[in-house]
Amino acid sequence: MATIGVDLGGTKTMAVLVEDRSVRAKAKKSTPLTGGPLDVIDTVVRAITKLDPDGRARAIGIGVPGPVIPGTGVLPAAPNLPGWDHDVPVGDLLSERLGGRPVVVDNDVNVGTLAEHRLGAGMGVDNMIGVFAGTGVGAGLILDGNLRQGPRGLAGEIGHTFVAFRDLRSDGHGRGELEDYAGRRSLERRARCMVDQGDETVLFELAGGGRLKSRIWAEAVEAGDTLTAKLVDDAASALASAIASAIVLIDLELVVLGGGMAERLGESFRQRVEEEIMERSFARATTPVLAARMGDTGGAVGAALLVEGFR
Repeated sequence: MATIGVDLGGTKTMAVLVEDRSVRAKAKKSTPLTGGPLDVIDTVVRAITKLDPDGRARAIGIGVPGPVIPGTGVLPAAPNLPGWDHDVPVGDLLSERLGGRPVVVDNDVNVGTLAEHRLGAGMGVDNMIGVFAGTGVGAGLILDGNLRQGPRGLAGEIGHTFVAFRDLRSDGHGRGELEDYAGRRSLERRARCMVDQGDETVLFELAGGGRLKSRIWAEAVEAGDTLTAKLVDDAASALASAIASAIVLIDLELVVLGGGMAERLGESFRQRVEEEIMERSFARATTPVLAARMGDTGGAVGAALLVEGFR
């Protein structure tokens, strides 16, 4: 039987129809930038209905941008979604709109990691972490072959682990969390601060007055920009520090590295992270870092995998 998976992001909503673990069809909609949760739910329903107008799919899975209260399908305040400043019962709202079919809800990075474990770079490994560096930094954990959410849905929130000894608020760079060094939003803020202090860079020229998207960072690296090289090197080192700590804490066999920023920076960035993780290894335990393989449908496919039990 078919299932549907949805990857709900701050700018786009991707839905896929999955049968026998293969994507049979997909639909993409722009996530509303204004309005409220019901407008977002409407967009998700439209994407699902476009894929499955006859309601053939037995169940729906959805990955959402934030920690989900385990077992409830509730997404608390989500800053990347319009008007989402309170607990929203995503699972119940979607189920009501979709004929009472089961809807399973989880964090978007968790479902992306699940897809990599079952179908991508993590196949055959029982203990792994999927780290996704994009606008922010998130991770999902597979332990003993199962996705780990934790009692409060916080397992894998690696972006909020600390990689700096001191609180850095006085420097305008955040609290010393991993995201302060490796998230694209924070990297842009740090770049602007350095320019204000007299450093030079081609970043903002390449961006043409727009945001520093992942593509801009990759182009600046290719151009040999010194400021960009320093910030990207700091990002790789911060990622390696946090991941190395996770490896020794949980005894992980594999790291899968993905996300828009990491993918744009490419193989040299992956190697840089892997090399420093190896330098920081404990008891000669080596843990390879592989690039994510599932691409832009990985989150939606992972969401569909959440509901395999409903087939």
